[in-house]
Amino acid sequence: MKKILYVDAFAGASGDMILGALVDLGVPLKIIRDAVETLPVEGWRLSSRRVDRYGIAARLVRVGTAPEGPGRGWKAISRILRSGSLPGPVRDRALRIFRRLLEAEARVHGRPFEKVHLHEAGAVDAIIDVVGACAALQHLAPDIILVSPLVTGGGTVRCQHGEYPVPAPATACLLEGVPATSGGLEGERLTPTGAAILTTVADGWGPMPAMVLRKSGYGSGTREFPGRPNVLRMMLGESRSPETGGEVVVVECAMDDAVPQVIAHTAARLLDQGALDVWTTPVQMKKGRAGLKLTVLAREDQFHDLAGILLEETGSLGLRYRRENRLELDRKSSAVKTAYGTIRIKTGLLAGKPARSWPEYEDCAEAARSRNVPLREVQDAALAAWRKKQETKRRGK
Repeated sequence: MKKILYVDAFAGASGDMILGALVDLGVPLKIIRDAVETLPVEGWRLSSRRVDRYGIAARLVRVGTAPEGPGRGWKAISRILRSGSLPGPVRDRALRIFRRLLEAEARVHGRPFEKVHLHEAGAVDAIIDVVGACAALQHLAPDIILVSPLVTGGGTVRCQHGEYPVPAPATACLLEGVPATSGGLEGERLTPTGAAILTTVADGWGPMPAMVLRKSGYGSGTREFPGRPNVLRMMLGESRSPETGGEVVVVECAMDDAVPQVIAHTAARLLDQGALDVWTTPVQMKKGRAGLKLTVLAREDQFHDLAGILLEETGSLGLRYRRENRLELDRKSSAVKTAYGTIRIKTGLLAGKPARSWPEYEDCAEAARSRNVPLREVQDAALAAWRKKQETKRRGK
């Protein structure tokens, strides 16, 4: 079974709404407070209470802070997050969220990333929202996070730099490649912080998947709007299907001047860095020149690192990327003993039953080299041992 967290942003989302929904879902407020207390920030307070929003009982989590001066840039925010004793996954996820926020601001204002400062989104309360959400998600530990299309609202919003259309320009940047709608609502319903958190942590987008619902929670915003409760709903459930979906990023670049050794080295480095897969495709480029297209399959949080490697190693002047959904079988690993040693077997499960099993290549290749036998011979022996093991299990039931 997979634990699924579904985020229903039917009225938009903000940092405090995300915190409220997670607490209402069962995450102790102490988890958030303990995480924030490790950071070198002072003058803040955290409170939680139940409120009524159009007949819905929701959780309002408020972050109180003292007045602050100028905004913070990447160095200041990174220093705060790295100076605490946050668990690695919490710190790294928070850093990714703020990096995306700053990249959006840099793009909007046409300034270098290092020179951009966040005002509202870089204040202590926003830092607490982001770190608190990351700590709460780490505690909740869902296997998959799926999010509905995001409701942005409409009209205008007043920011540090003036009055902007909704969604605010930085929010619009964060929403690229993500399903979103105004929802026919007036006012800013999706804040940059809320957009940055959800677009960073989401594994996929769309309607609520088929799952056994275990619990739901509602997080309230501080404002009340007419006609629709200003709440964010989260639903926690379990999938009884072994297939797991998720969103991946496909990164590509085409080259007509790349040396084959460079392509091979780049592919190996990308895989070592954590790429899900790498492959090449022959293509015909402009002026009839033969070329190669290098394609990388990556998770969202791997994109920047892998894109950097691709540009650095190939010398390409640019690349393309897109988000795609994928479906994969649950997998389990087991081991069998053969005449050539112990070999691991990887099995894909469909409806809880083995759909395909295959020996791990590296184990088989090492055994073939050390015993001086053909690779296929080791693979056949491993599969025969695995089938015998499965048959023994069936007879024992």
